[in-house]
Formats: sequence, structure tokens, C-alpha cells
Amino acid sequence: MKNRFFNSLRFRSWSYFVLFALSILLLLEFFQIIFIEPFYKNTLHKGIKEYTRNISELYFKETSQEYSDQQKISDMYSLTVNNNACVIIYDANKKTTLAAYDALGEGGCAIYSNSTVNNVFIDELQNSQNGEIIKSGKFIELSNQDVMVYGKQYQINDNYYYVISNFTFQSLSILSKTIQGQFVYISLMVLALSLIISILFSNFISEPILQVKQEAKKLTYGNYDVQFDNLEINEIKELASTIQLAANEISKVDDMRKELIANVSHDLKTPLTMIKAYAEMIKDISGDDKAKRNEHLDVIISETDSLNNLVKDLLDLSKLQEGAFSITVTQFDLTSLIEEVCQHFKPLCQNDNIDLQLDCEAELIAYGDESRINEVLYNFISNALKHCGEDKKVIVKAFMVNKEKIKIEIIDHGVGISKEDLANIWERYYKIDKSYHRSKTGTGLGLAINKAILDAHKVNYGVNSNKGKGSTFYFELNRVDI
Repeated sequence: MKNRFFNSLRFRSWSYFVLFALSILLLLEFFQIIFIEPFYKNTLHKGIKEYTRNISELYFKETSQEYSDQQKISDMYSLTVNNNACVIIYDANKKTTLAAYDALGEGGCAIYSNSTVNNVFIDELQNSQNGEIIKSGKFIELSNQDVMVYGKQYQINDNYYYVISNFTFQSLSILSKTIQGQFVYISLMVLALSLIISILFSNFISEPILQVKQEAKKLTYGNYDVQFDNLEINEIKELASTIQLAANEISKVDDMRKELIANVSHDLKTPLTMIKAYAEMIKDISGDDKAKRNEHLDVIISETDSLNNLVKDLLDLSKLQEGAFSITVTQFDLTSLIEEVCQHFKPLCQNDNIDLQLDCEAELIAYGDESRINEVLYNFISNALKHCGEDKKVIVKAFMVNKEKIKIEIIDHGVGISKEDLANIWERYYKIDKSYHRSKTGTGLGLAINKAILDAHKVNYGVNSNKGKGSTFYFELNRVDI
């Protein structure tokens, strides 16, 4: 039961969702630990450059009545305070033309302290090749606080000016602890939310599958009445539709199986009963009467032959449908074969006053398994004789359709077959009138055997029929050009 629970779809989907949430959280934590410092410095770098550019634009902006010097200085000090920065602007003679700092005053400036400019930065900027410097470190006296210093050289009307600013680093350790502390609470909330969502998600996925499983389980008990309701996921809907279709087909096959067993049992019971009865008659009555004994023995032999034919046809059909046989394709004289098969039925036609007409073109040479085609012809003609109709006429035709095909037709004028039954007549023991009677000739498997043989030959075949007007069974064979 333990393994069954852990291997269940509900638990698996829940655990995968939780693992996914944990993986995301661990990835975020990893990036915070590894990349928070370089990311923070990169952001500060961009910020100090933008601040320096803005200060420079304000400082070098021409004043007017609308924009006075006092307004300019006010804007620069406001920009400096808002960015928690310090800035100095001096000319090529190292004369300071502007010094501005944040609300903390000079104590937070690395470039300007006690009214004195840090000449180290001025010298580096003047000597830089690209007119720009960027430095980070502990440059404030009596303080361990890190700062970032940025300087840029400007040329205005043949005069050089140097703008240097610094940003103070916030404490990375405090910032990291703050973020990590916040991350703990966020993680707990995300985990709780992921647990709830994963439970809902696993139920949403597993419930319809469990429903499909419960309905499919009915099939193992022979209950084919399966119903699937309220399925919202397309793939599960398709699975349910497939199972529903399979259940309907299995139900049909099961009905056919029961019907086949009943029919075969009937076919077996009748000759066995007659064999037993006539054997008892020989024993008790006709044992000394040679004529009677021979008559009774003929019946036993006939019924035994019927049993043998039935078993043979069942075995043949099973092998044909399972593909456990191979056909041997050769060229043979189809006209002669048809004549031989029709000749076999002459005694039966004479006894029943049936007119069996043969209309074949001469010298039709075909490709196929001659013995199997002989069986096909025998079954079709036997079937036609049983349904010949009031005119007592059956016609067998064979003719060339074109240079490559020969078509064989067996025509009767009997009761015909309805459109509803046409698709099913090739099934074993399929009965149009649903009232089964043992055939006096054949085993009731002829059309099913013909279908298997002709499918193996991969040729066209079928039946054209109208209710009350008779039927025409046909098939084609490849022609040998002589």
C-alpha cells in the first residue's frame, strides 16, 4: 500500500510541483548570494554615471531670465541630496567652481573634506587617457564605508572642466541580511501556496484519470456499459473516447463469440446425435440386415464428413485470419478451374432442378493460389445455389475487365440482401434472418473464409444486391497475358 501511494499519479504530480517550487526558490537564493554584490555595483555604476551627466548638463546650461544662476544651483543641490551624492567641479587650474554634497554634509564625501579637494582623484582624471575614471574603495577618512568615485573630463569653449562625484555604498551585509530575511518569509508563503496549488492541480489531473480507470475496470468483469462524464482535459477525453470505442467493439466481439459458440455447438450436436442414434440402431435393430445396416452406416459416414468439414473450415478460417498460412501464387487456367467446380455441383443441381449456367471466356489464365481460388469458387457457388430464388437459376461469369484484370461473378435471383446486412455478411455465422438453421451443404463459414483468402490475395471483391432481386458476388484476379 505504501509503494502504491508513492507511485500514484496524485502523489507524483503533487511532489513534482513542490519540487519545482523548491527548485525555483533555491535558484533565486543562489543568485542572491552569488550575484547580489556585482549586480548592486553595476547598478550603482550606472547610477553615478547618470547623476554625473545630469549635474554636468545643469552646470553648463546657460542661464537666462527664466532660468537664473540661483535656480541652477538649487537644482544641482536638490539632485545631489536626492541621490545621496557628493560632487565637485573644477577647472584645469584645479580651482573648484562648485562643491555640493548630500544632507550629511562633507563627512560623507570622499572627494571633498574639510573644504579641501582630494587631489588624488584630480590628478588621476587629468592624466587619464579617455578622460574618465571609476574607482571603488574606502576613501573617507575615519570611516570603513565603501564609496564609488566617478570622474569625467569636459571641454567647454577651449576650457577643460573636471566633474567628480561619489556615491556611498549601502552596507552590503545589512542589505543581504535584509533580503535573506525577507526571502525566508517569501519562501514560506510560496511553499504554502505551492502546496495548496499542487494539491488542487494533482486532484484536477488525477480525478478524471481515476474515473476513467474505474470505468475501464468494468470491462474486466464483462460489463461494457461505460460512461465518462465531466472530463475537461482534451487528452483524457480522447482516452475516454478510445476506451468507449474499445468497449463497444469488445461488446460486439463478445456477442459474436457467444453466437459463434452457440452455432458451432448446434452444428456439432446435430451430427453427433445422429451418429449416436444410428449406431444404436445398428446395434439393436439392423445389425443382421445388411441393407439397413449399410443405409445406417452411410448416414453415420455422412454426418462424420460434416463434422470433419466443420472442424476443417474452423481451422482454416482461424489460420487465414491470423495470417498463419502462406498462399502460393502461380499462373493457372481459370476457365478450366471454374468448369471443374461447376461440374462438381451438377448432381445437386439435377436433384433440385437448378439451372447452373456457365458463361466464361476461353483461356483465361490468372495469377493466384489455385487451390484457394477453387475454395472461393466452391463457397460462392454453394451459397448462390442455396439462395437461387424461384427461377432456380444461378449464373457463373468470368471475363476480362482489361488487359490486367479478370472478373468473376456469381449471380442468383433470390431474396437478396438489405443494405443494413451487406457490411456484415462476411462475418462468421452472420445471419440475415437471425433464425439459425443448420445448413445441409457447407458449414456456414464460406463467406468468412472467402474474405480471408481474397484479402490474402489483395484483390478487389464484394457483393451487389437488392432486396427481392437477388445478389451478385464478385472478385477479381490478375491476368496473365498470353
